[in-house]
Amino acid sequence: MLGNSLNGRLLTNLKNTFTYEFWVLPENFHRIDKLSRDKPTGGNGKNYIIGPAQGVSDNDAGVSVSVGLNGITVYEHTKENIYAVLVYEAIINDLIHIAVIYDEREPQLYINGKFVKKGERSPKTYVYPSGMIGGQPGLFFNGDINEIRLWDHCRTEQNLNDFLNKKLTGNEKGLYGVWPTPPVNELETLRANTKTKNSQNKKGLSYKKKQIENTQVNKNQDIEVSIVIPSLNKYPLNLFTLFSLEHQTFNPSKMEVIFIDDASTDQTEEKLKGYSPPYHFKYIRNKKNLGRAKVRNLGIRSARGSILIFLDAEMITEPDFVEKHHKFHQSKNKLILSGAMHSKVIYSCIFPVFTQEEINKISTLTKNNQEIYSRIQDFKYPCEEPYPLLEKSDIAKKAFKDIGVQVYPWFQSITRNFAANLEGFTFPWMAFLTGNVSIRKEFIIQAGLFDEDFVQYGYEDWELGYRLYKMGAKYIVGNDLITYHQQHPVGERKWKEAINNLGLFISKHHDIDVLILGLEISGLADLLSMNKVLGEYKLLIQSYPEQFQKFEEKFIRILETIILLLQIDIRHINILGAAGFGSVDRKELQEDINSIKGLKKFSNLTYLLEKVMN
Repeated sequence: MLGNSLNGRLLTNLKNTFTYEFWVLPENFHRIDKLSRDKPTGGNGKNYIIGPAQGVSDNDAGVSVSVGLNGITVYEHTKENIYAVLVYEAIINDLIHIAVIYDEREPQLYINGKFVKKGERSPKTYVYPSGMIGGQPGLFFNGDINEIRLWDHCRTEQNLNDFLNKKLTGNEKGLYGVWPTPPVNELETLRANTKTKNSQNKKGLSYKKKQIENTQVNKNQDIEVSIVIPSLNKYPLNLFTLFSLEHQTFNPSKMEVIFIDDASTDQTEEKLKGYSPPYHFKYIRNKKNLGRAKVRNLGIRSARGSILIFLDAEMITEPDFVEKHHKFHQSKNKLILSGAMHSKVIYSCIFPVFTQEEINKISTLTKNNQEIYSRIQDFKYPCEEPYPLLEKSDIAKKAFKDIGVQVYPWFQSITRNFAANLEGFTFPWMAFLTGNVSIRKEFIIQAGLFDEDFVQYGYEDWELGYRLYKMGAKYIVGNDLITYHQQHPVGERKWKEAINNLGLFISKHHDIDVLILGLEISGLADLLSMNKVLGEYKLLIQSYPEQFQKFEEKFIRILETIILLLQIDIRHINILGAAGFGSVDRKELQEDINSIKGLKKFSNLTYLLEKVMN
């Protein structure tokens, strides 16, 4: 038997040819490292089921294996570095059998008894298996492990399939050891305890039965939709959002709400710790603020449903909200349904920072419902705590709809000018708005989740939406998925944070589709004009690739300068001067403008260019 006594050791009595095999269901993601025997990887982002053990000389290396929801990676640890020597990307959401076989220093990967990939032969003289079975403290495997086997030889496909469903006696020829283990996911202790009690009975189960048993324990088959709601100091608005989800026409036993309290300092924790709605509810509280991207990734990792809905903590939903999102995703896998562009605004609460003028405005809006209007008459200005205008019964009666108004002209400029599939809109990925959007979980895993480099406010959703768009996502903007955004105070820092994150977005995607956003933000063009400019620019470069090569370079410089001026908060007066355009550059740009004008198909582009010139 293999045991903890092996931790920290290379199994040097096995070298160059050996086989690891195990049944596993990961519950988090690991970093996808670049396959290379020349460039080492970092030590972070691994989900080791076979933990790392370094080589002891310049001539050897230790083998480790990381398994995540997004794939499998085999690493070799030399005396100095770590190299990803076999990288296999795949969606793993069921218990599977994995075999990592080394045949004379050449790694091979088998899944469920079938060959899937081969790596390059190691240049080291000796390659040893690691004895860190099941990981180690700080590098643990997050998920379920049913059994790990280690053999002293290269198993064949026939060998794997012959023993896939058999209980081992421990005396099999070439068997170095067997390591049975219960689940080790700290976040699901109840499930872990259940599986531990039954671990003695599981060893003899066939692979198919193990799959079924694992599914029953997880109860994943009951959850079809997971709603991810991050919240930071949104009480009592977040309560109204949760109340609205209690009245869904969708079966509550098949939906879960994952509510992540990102270290709120208001009453959120106090009010929600004992919350027990008709749907599955998971309350996660962060001890420190993680930021918008990390929090949503935490929700994705915790989700059991195959369909994810991202919802803001201050969005009140209609009763058919979940049902419509769910129904939409029963057709194709790369569709994304967005309802945020059709959101309405309501004032469900008066906050202490609201001015008397704002309160008068709210009073006027509430006149459509006398009961709500009567509550504002009892309000005493100023107030020290948020003053709710809604009650739980108003959500059930849908009284909140009486005080909803449409006040998002930016969204309306899109929805009024383009069809639901956004045909003709060159920025469809703008529909990835996490206030109200849904996607299949496997698709967002393939994209790599939210980029956690985005910490502050803004653009983390569009950056992911853009990656999904480049992966073939089709966006639909549904006008029957209306949500009601409860207005709340917005910090003054948001603008600066958003501009900084725009710069981060551009640094990750230095594409014309992203660079051009500066036109609208700076006020040089409205959204519809910017859409036309991008369409004409792409058509120009596609139609005349050689004639306008130098113009392409100049246009990119102009857009980069516009973004820079936004970041340092300088007015866009002398853009060409800021871009370093001398007299020759200006003359060439004017000649390009005249040439483009002569083509008589690019009027929006030339109008913008002349605006910049002047």
